[in-house]
Amino acid sequence: MERSQQRQEATLRSRKFMEERLAQLRARLGLRGDHKPLPGEAAFEESEIGRAPGQLPAASPFESQGPTRFRAICYDEASVRTTEFTDLDSVGKLVGQPGVVWIQVLGITDPQVVHVVGAFFDVPMLAQEDVLTAASRPKFEQYGDQVLAIARAVRVGVTEDTPRGQQISLVAGPGFLLSFHETDDPVFGAVERRIAENKGGIRKWGPGYLLYALLDTLVDRLLVQTEEIEDALIELEEEALGVGRGLNLDEVYRLKRVIVRLSRLALPLKDMVSVLEHYEHGLLPPTMDMFFRDLYDHAIRAGDRIEHARTILQELQEYHHTLQERKTSEIVRVLTVMSSIFIPLTFVVGIYGMNFDNMPELRTANGYFWVLGGMGAFTVGMLLWFRRKKWL
Repeated sequence: MERSQQRQEATLRSRKFMEERLAQLRARLGLRGDHKPLPGEAAFEESEIGRAPGQLPAASPFESQGPTRFRAICYDEASVRTTEFTDLDSVGKLVGQPGVVWIQVLGITDPQVVHVVGAFFDVPMLAQEDVLTAASRPKFEQYGDQVLAIARAVRVGVTEDTPRGQQISLVAGPGFLLSFHETDDPVFGAVERRIAENKGGIRKWGPGYLLYALLDTLVDRLLVQTEEIEDALIELEEEALGVGRGLNLDEVYRLKRVIVRLSRLALPLKDMVSVLEHYEHGLLPPTMDMFFRDLYDHAIRAGDRIEHARTILQELQEYHHTLQERKTSEIVRVLTVMSSIFIPLTFVVGIYGMNFDNMPELRTANGYFWVLGGMGAFTVGMLLWFRRKKWL
């Protein structure tokens, strides 16, 4: 309850700040008066049910903490410039800059952050709505000269029960790329270093190649996650096959939950990348097809590893159940042999324990020892017979 109240207070503070920024933006665009909306502006709807297409939610669907930060990287073949800021006015100053402008929106605490940034770069309202949809399925959409790609940066590691990570929405257009991050965790540090060091000719290509580089990073994170899962599965197999060691069934089910969640990310991501492989768009020229083919190959590898891991976990479960059934069968066999031996002996003892008068052999000399000897001979005979039948 306390956390929910804190989030509501933070949303109200952010909303007040955003309303001031919206008023300044309307004044800058010459839209005097509160009745004049921003280009493409739609009302904010409290309810998720019945919201019209293009309407944005009244509150951020993400559990972002702290104020939204912006990280802008402007580059061309000759130079690169990186700045960080928190005010929306600086975003507007980057519109129309030469070269490629990459703006990272780190932590979406209020939907109007997306709306104002989208207004600066003419991002359609339907694209903004997709950006503000939590747990979106990996997808690719075209909006005129802009494209939208939504994927997920999985949290690398198998120690947690869920590889949820954070949602990343990429909007690319002529001369710019916007990446909306659910949190401010660093995801694209390697791409930023490549831009800063001018490695691989990344500065020579436009925002379409930057879109590929970011998607490639997200797929690589998924590959690393699957590699760690494979290592964990190898340890489980060694544990299961080790002499005198049991299988940790709780760990098997935990990894199975991780695999199920990863499959929900990997399979749609593979489908999305397959669309990009032969997609015709101004930002994605045919010369980039080879890059997307390589990206598709990586996505297939990640999907195959997940399916392989699912198969191994299923086999480990079956192997564990087979071992348990085998142990149960061994116990039942031993008990059956003991019952087969002692039931006849109990029958003999019961006969001689009735104490009726005139029973034969009651007064036979050494009769007690003869009965014990007969019972012993019967036991040995039964054991030899079980051994000959290979039941023992």
